[in-house]
Amino acid sequence: MMNFSQPQGERSLRIHTPFAAVVASVVLACSLALVSDETASAAETSAHNASVQFDTGTAFESPLGPAPVEESPAAKLVRQLDETIRQAEHDAAIEALTSMALSFEGTPYSYGGTTPRGFDCSGFVLYCMREALGMEMPRTAAAQSSLGERVPMDALERGDLLFWGSGSGVYHVGIYLEDNTYIHAAGTGKGVRIQSFDYFCPTFAKRVL
Repeated sequence: MMNFSQPQGERSLRIHTPFAAVVASVVLACSLALVSDETASAAETSAHNASVQFDTGTAFESPLGPAPVEESPAAKLVRQLDETIRQAEHDAAIEALTSMALSFEGTPYSYGGTTPRGFDCSGFVLYCMREALGMEMPRTAAAQSSLGERVPMDALERGDLLFWGSGSGVYHVGIYLEDNTYIHAAGTGKGVRIQSFDYFCPTFAKRVL
């Protein structure tokens, strides 16, 4: 009888070679899947980072700086309305202050006075600011002169405060009206009155409103 059995080595080869091929195929497939997953993950991370950078405005930053943002019609309208309201409030404050001051024209002068029974110069300004605008002012002219922004004498506006003297030596204060005129508590026997620069010219001016 012919022996159809195969040598052990060949049988082993025929048994294990297909198995090795399957294992190799599985390993290769897993490797490819892993590489694919890593590539996809990297792509997702890159896309996410790009999205974050875009959202924060850093991805496309120009060396020339950010491009100017055009104001929308709605934003422009809101800004203009806001500016109009602020200007109206400012004008109303000036009107309230000067109207209050003018209402006391003729009030007698009283050294140290801070009421309509009698005013000195700084007491007059203190009272008008508080009653017309709710603003508390320092008591003396020198202390009041430390407030606000200095204004050139050729750029005065209604409601600016005028001062005489300098530094701690400031000794008088009044409220500017218009056309180089002002109202102040002038002194004993004169009281609150309107006068001009031609009569008594101030040293400097401050804008507190």
